[in-house]
Amino acid sequence: MLLLDAYNLLFRSFASLPSTITGVDERPINAVYGMLAFIVREVRERGPDHVVAAFDVPEVSTFRHLRYGGYQAQRGPMGGENADDFQRQVGIARDLLPRLGIPAVLQPGFEADDVMGTLAVQISDRGRDALVVSTDRDLLQLVRPGIAILVPGKQARMIGSTDEVRDRIGVPPSGVTSFKALAGDASDNIPGLPGIGAKTASGLVTRFESLDGIYRNLSEVPTRQRDILTTGRDTAYLYQDIATIRTDVPGVSADSLPRPQITADSRPRELLREYG
Repeated sequence: MLLLDAYNLLFRSFASLPSTITGVDERPINAVYGMLAFIVREVRERGPDHVVAAFDVPEVSTFRHLRYGGYQAQRGPMGGENADDFQRQVGIARDLLPRLGIPAVLQPGFEADDVMGTLAVQISDRGRDALVVSTDRDLLQLVRPGIAILVPGKQARMIGSTDEVRDRIGVPPSGVTSFKALAGDASDNIPGLPGIGAKTASGLVTRFESLDGIYRNLSEVPTRQRDILTTGRDTAYLYQDIATIRTDVPGVSADSLPRPQITADSRPRELLREYG
């Protein structure tokens, strides 16, 4: 199963491809074009049984926003001054993809990461492979046998082992949420604990394996760090919960998914003409 972080892929294309790529209405279609070009290439090269596009629901607060009011509070609308045009193209993608045999899956109250995590675990538990496509480092926590991450780019990178995750972020998959709890993540407006930077957080997680392990062994931590950790214990566990991808989203199932209708003898040209 190929699991697409839809907003991530759409925005990468929106930001990197020229707005002169337009439809018959002469309005930019660069985000949809870039995403479809990527999907067509991956389907033809990899031949997945299923492709799913997971979408966020930005107009609805997630459980993370409800638990921590500062979550992603620094972010403006995607697309900046061209946000309306980006959202128009998101709407086109959500309508178009299912007609190509690619379900557009979303669940209010959860993020696309949670949708992908739920489907990936369901697939891997059945002894099949899930490939998650995104540049979001949060998703590295999902890596395990049967689940790999494909980071798109000029030189796409496959991350499918503990060592490869450690090379990418400094900790193994099991340590990603503990690392974020301590060091923070500016992209999500998670500040981490003051005085605990990325190097210290990585060292603590490497040594003690998890936030629980760190707090069980506070006596072995240098005094300054021990004081910070003691004072910030509740905050650290809050941030860890916020950083944890849910793999049990209700209503999300890998059962009865269609096969993608993009093959050498079934090109989507007619359908794409409908959308200009």
